[in-house]
Amino acid sequence: MAPTLPTTLLHTISTHTAPINAISFSSPPSHTYLLTGSSDRSIHLTRALPQSSSSSTSPNSPQPPPPTTTTTTPIATYSAHAHPILSLTISPQNTTFASSGGDRTLFLWDVSTTQTIRRFSPQTSSSHTAKINAVTFAGDGGESVLISGSDDTTVRIWDLRSRSASPVMTLSDARDAISCLAVAGSPSGGRSGAEFLSGSVDGRVRSYDLRTGHCTTDTFPSPVTCLRLTRDGRAMLVSTLDSRIRLMDRGTGQVLQSFSGDGYRNEEVRLKAAMGCREEVVVVGSEGDGRVRGWEVVSGEGVGGVEVCGKGWTAAAAAAAARAGKKGGKGRVGGGEGGERGKEKEKEKEKVGVVSVVEWRGEGGLGDVWAAAGVDGKVRVYGDGAG
Repeated sequence: MAPTLPTTLLHTISTHTAPINAISFSSPPSHTYLLTGSSDRSIHLTRALPQSSSSSTSPNSPQPPPPTTTTTTPIATYSAHAHPILSLTISPQNTTFASSGGDRTLFLWDVSTTQTIRRFSPQTSSSHTAKINAVTFAGDGGESVLISGSDDTTVRIWDLRSRSASPVMTLSDARDAISCLAVAGSPSGGRSGAEFLSGSVDGRVRSYDLRTGHCTTDTFPSPVTCLRLTRDGRAMLVSTLDSRIRLMDRGTGQVLQSFSGDGYRNEEVRLKAAMGCREEVVVVGSEGDGRVRGWEVVSGEGVGGVEVCGKGWTAAAAAAAARAGKKGGKGRVGGGEGGERGKEKEKEKEKVGVVSVVEWRGEGGLGDVWAAAGVDGKVRVYGDGAG
């Protein structure tokens, strides 16, 4: 039986005031919560699904509120970035997470206190010199190391067990911006970090084995915007700016399947694709029509889609973004860099109907719940209706 894309809208999260650039479900086994990073420079923690009235409570406790499909207030807000948040990664223990953004800074956060634990900023001579597009945990236990990729064309590796503010390694193989990262799992599970991949605007995916110092390069016809590894690490899903997504055998470099058509277009902005339905389906957002599309992995045939957002900002969302921008002070829009940042903000608002990020709940898409977000500043969570 061919897989189908779950399209029942279970939850709308409307807590941000600007486009959302990053989504991350909490780590196994529950995947109960969502972290979202936005161009409004804040990170929000919310429940992935609205709390059910059937939740267990003691006889003396008040009854929980009735189920709702819309959340307008986050459980927690994390604020330290001076520019849009571009990437998020959650530790396996769900006690910490890391963020990166347009301010060239990495933050390590304590989930419960909402405070920063570590900061790797441009004030350190060996830190990134341009916006940081991607960050991911790795190392022993999956959280002792951070790996980051930047517009400065470098990948940097940070040892969180050390008090040093300098990276333990800087990789400068790319000739253009690093857009995405992926870490291969260890045989016992988790993200060991001994082997990881970087995707870059020069149309390359580089696979690094830090144990041997070996680097393997795969070349693509267009800039690479997103990387995902299958659970066994033998194949990688690669999105590029030629309106095509490819599933590649990492050992041979063979294209196992290619996904395109059905109105899918990606030529300008970074769209983050995902694998779901037990790795039987590939899903991705859109650059102009507000839709998420899915394809069956084996056949490459479409399995349907869903309209996530309209083809533009609502008047309320645009006004909210403008108000958020004014908080940056005189001459600053969205907390950015004077007039140039203002121009970027206007261009961002002009990118109508963009669904930039899709995340599937569960490693390897084992669950039946997924989330999508983009320029309208809302996260929409879908499933099969069972939650």
